[in-house]
Amino acid sequence: MRSLPIPDGVDATKIDATFDNGLLTITLPKTPEAQKSETIIPVKHA
Repeated sequence: MRSLPIPDGVDATKIDATFDNGLLTITLPKTPEAQKSETIIPVKHA
């Protein structure tokens, strides 16, 4: 058993977890309010 804190802006009713071939994948969907606050970060090519 594992536990982790759920960050603000996550819709706790829609959290999904799958365990396949030794890999645990946890999906934490954002709430509609959290999706509105989007920050675009420019990526510089080296």
